[in-house]
Amino acid sequence: MNSVILSDYEKGQEKAAAQRMEKFWVDAANNKLYKNWILGKAQGLFNKGGIYNAQPLWSFLSKELGSVKPKRQMDMGIVDIVSGKYKEFSSQNITYGASLNDALDASLSYPGFFPPANVFDSYYFDATTVWDIDIATPINRCKDKGFTNENIVVDVILTSSADLKEIDASNYKSVQMLFRYLEISSFYQSMDGLLRAKFAFPGVNFRYVVSPTVAIPSSNKPMSMSENDVKLAIAAGVKDAQDAINGKYTVEDLIHYYSLKKFGNGVLKGRSYGSFVEAKRNGEFDWEKDVMQQP
Repeated sequence: MNSVILSDYEKGQEKAAAQRMEKFWVDAANNKLYKNWILGKAQGLFNKGGIYNAQPLWSFLSKELGSVKPKRQMDMGIVDIVSGKYKEFSSQNITYGASLNDALDASLSYPGFFPPANVFDSYYFDATTVWDIDIATPINRCKDKGFTNENIVVDVILTSSADLKEIDASNYKSVQMLFRYLEISSFYQSMDGLLRAKFAFPGVNFRYVVSPTVAIPSSNKPMSMSENDVKLAIAAGVKDAQDAINGKYTVEDLIHYYSLKKFGNGVLKGRSYGSFVEAKRNGEFDWEKDVMQQP
């Protein structure tokens, strides 16, 4: 959603765009974005395409973002559940009004929770079914404009937490287990996407990668945080972005943490991403700086 909002503002209007993004998420926190079906969750599980009725969410999106007219490059993907194909919308092919509204509805149709959006003559889920993060498309857009890899600078914002925390799942119920699956899947898919892009586009400057270094407020239901939770998440994001710009956390740090999390045989047990970086600065973890030389 943030990329759609940003596209509605000209270059130089980033502060206004950021304020609009914050208002969108605060408004989302103060609205009931979905509801139970008439016969409850059982009807959603056995007779509908999702546990919850997402009609209020789709009405909210139309009201909040239906008037957006892209003024800068943007990209939004959705997935056709019938064919399994990825459908891409960009500032070149998306139109003002119904087409944008339909794409927005599909982009927030989370599999399992909400039914797929019946749009564009098929049924669609959000794009994370295929890409947790699509870094290749913007790079290829730059290359299409004639830029070489060495002249392309990429900043990445990951929505998956850099700190994949350990939890006690002994009392988790089905929905909590689904959220934990999505948390783990998002962490590894995001990092895999970042690494694939680094290997696929040698010479591109991956300048900043911003990822949450603290636990982001969450709930057992999608898009149901309080206004205070939203503001805490935004404040954490601002701090993480400033730390990335100031060099406190680097792309190599994040990849190193990911590598040890995946293959380190428990060496990170009890360490958050932040405490890992601090220990690394103190010489506790060695790392070859050139990620391209790492197995």
